[in-house]
Amino acid sequence: MQPPSLRLGAFYFQCRRSATTPWISITKRYRSTKNSKPATPGVWSNQRAPWSRPSVHIHQNTYPPIDPLNPTSSFFESNVSRWSTHPQSSSRLALYGVPSQDIPALLNAFTSAVQAKELSSPELEDYYTLSRLAHVQSHDSDREIDIIYSTTFFAWVSHPSSTPRLSTIPQKTTDHILQLAQAADRSFLHEEYPAARKMHRKVIMHVGPTNSGKTHHALRALAASKRGVYAGPLRLLAHEVWERLNLGQIVPLGMDEPPIMPTPTPTATDDAPSPHARVCNMITGEEQKIISPDAPLLSCTVEMLNFNTRYQVAVVDEIQMIADPQRGSGWTSAVLGLLAEELHLCGEETAVPVVQALLKDTGDEVIIRRYQRLTPLRVEERSLEGDLGRVEKGDCIVTFKRSSIFAIKKEVERKTGMRCAVVYGRLPPEIRSEQAALFNDPGSGYDVMVGSDAIGMGLNLKIRRIIFESLTKYSAGAFQPLSTSQIKQIAGRAGRYGQHLSSPSSSSSSSAKEHCGYATTLHTPDLPLLSTALSKPFKPVHHAHVTFSSTTFAALRSLLPPPAAGSTKTVLGAHAYIGRLPRFVRYTYDAQVDQACECVDLYGGGMTVRERLKHLSAPVGWRDEVMIGVMARFLGMYKDRQEVDYWEAIRDLGFMDVLEGVEGAMRGDGDPTNPVLSTLESFHKTAVMYIWLSYRMPVVYAQQEVVVGVKRRVEGALEWCLEGMTMGRTEGGENKEKEKEKKVDITMRLRALVLERQGTKDKVKGMDT
Repeated sequence: MQPPSLRLGAFYFQCRRSATTPWISITKRYRSTKNSKPATPGVWSNQRAPWSRPSVHIHQNTYPPIDPLNPTSSFFESNVSRWSTHPQSSSRLALYGVPSQDIPALLNAFTSAVQAKELSSPELEDYYTLSRLAHVQSHDSDREIDIIYSTTFFAWVSHPSSTPRLSTIPQKTTDHILQLAQAADRSFLHEEYPAARKMHRKVIMHVGPTNSGKTHHALRALAASKRGVYAGPLRLLAHEVWERLNLGQIVPLGMDEPPIMPTPTPTATDDAPSPHARVCNMITGEEQKIISPDAPLLSCTVEMLNFNTRYQVAVVDEIQMIADPQRGSGWTSAVLGLLAEELHLCGEETAVPVVQALLKDTGDEVIIRRYQRLTPLRVEERSLEGDLGRVEKGDCIVTFKRSSIFAIKKEVERKTGMRCAVVYGRLPPEIRSEQAALFNDPGSGYDVMVGSDAIGMGLNLKIRRIIFESLTKYSAGAFQPLSTSQIKQIAGRAGRYGQHLSSPSSSSSSSAKEHCGYATTLHTPDLPLLSTALSKPFKPVHHAHVTFSSTTFAALRSLLPPPAAGSTKTVLGAHAYIGRLPRFVRYTYDAQVDQACECVDLYGGGMTVRERLKHLSAPVGWRDEVMIGVMARFLGMYKDRQEVDYWEAIRDLGFMDVLEGVEGAMRGDGDPTNPVLSTLESFHKTAVMYIWLSYRMPVVYAQQEVVVGVKRRVEGALEWCLEGMTMGRTEGGENKEKEKEKKVDITMRLRALVLERQGTKDKVKGMDT
């Protein structure tokens, strides 16, 4: 019988009734309704099977479609009146301090100049870059077109050719617009990194599909360097590289490499140190593992790169994420600003054109190395025809909704008798890694993986076959088709080199013991779509992303009128709507940023700009009202007393009651449920958010050590809950506990190995003396 403290709904409803909970008002502003009860595990809320195919909604836009066969200037000229007469265009100019009485004349003059083709001459293309219209994303075209018109307007007012048409506009008004345009101008982006421009860097791009060995070659160069850094998109990847370098599992370039064998990966508890071991530290947003203060190598996430340290070799992984609308700026900064004699960029072929464009004027040498997949990837002739009973050992079923993950897991276990590991985005990285280890271990009894697209990056999984539950994903308020790149990334996880032989299934087996990966779909109508996507060549990404700089933020804030200058959202938006960028660069954008800015401005009043921006950058799920509420309390305590108490911030959420209830059940009998899992996930996310802030503001967020401790307890409870939701949880439970007791903290073990090696060197030096 479950104790009452394990019922998630009771805690949420209790929080909603509490008059002292500060996030009630702010979350009501963001979300008008949130009253649905937690779904029963394994039950689809609309009474249909979670693996039935959803319909695809195509977003409708206000502007007409852009005809790729016609010049972009024609579209620009035809629709300029639509933009200039839109109320939003006038209100935005007024918000930026342009006198209201001058706005109609300014917009009329701009419209006349555009329709007279004064902006369309070939000699002005590099200035106005109207060709940006050719690469507008269909799902967000209204916003992108609005930005192109707005930035072109500010550029036109700033250009000498506009002077005759602006003769009736007061000089003070045009001067203000000119100052705004100059403050936001970043058309020479590469010049923002003067130290890197003083170097002649060798930039080596390792490009190819998943499982082609491209990153492996770059890491060998890193392992051979005197001082180097690895930067990846996920803490899981940073941790893996950190561990492999310290354990000597990466053979330095120039040394003979043994053949790849499908053997278990050694761990830090192995006694024999490798001759290739290199001392490496790890730094991510939420965690630091310092093996030695003098370590020559560093593994980190992209956002934690240091642009003041000089390296012999730097490796930046998943370079195609330079086009990611939310995080791409980290990769753009790495490409332009890393002080590395050799900069290795690993990822998809799609990123080559935009990286070449970024580096065109830097003086760096660019070398492209292309790789082919080490094992073939084949699409099976048949789907599973909706029957999860046809799932086999080594399969990974990919779905894009958390609730369907557990429903599919339950159904697979019921029909096949095999146990399923699970991986999805809300799971902490530590638990994802544990679930991956269970799936990879042939003796664990976990023969199938059920996961989201989180399996596409950051985990080494011994997957034989990828099964797509659907080829659509809920995004931007509707189901959208997966991109070719997304399908290739996920399907490419099958058949990792050295791990699997060919499929034993009758539909795909061949006569030889050949290394191969397979992909198929759950539903038959999706199979030809999968086959078509995998046969398509990669489409190059058309632009990189950047975020605001502290210089432009301060400059724009000083020019905006008081109401706008006090709004973080307005200042950030001004960068995109005013500033010139190279034609192949866009500002990062996330719809959640508007909510984040409102929360920070509302509860962080009186904070400095630097303090606000630090909180704005924290890992907060701004769709999650619990996270918004906890952040609101953080901000309130920071503002009021310059000290943030984690326990006070989560005091009435019932997190500790749930954790202690689960820990009690772990010592006896219990039956974990999906709602409990959700509570623990939220608990973990708030702890990670506090730890992230503690690394940046340790005096104010001073409880790091205690919060790290409770975070580890939550991870243990999450692992137990996932195990308890799997068929046959108690099998081998005692043996698992004994194995856990034998585990040694890897950081301590690696430090011991470093000291041991250092002691050996000192003895040799003493003998020489």
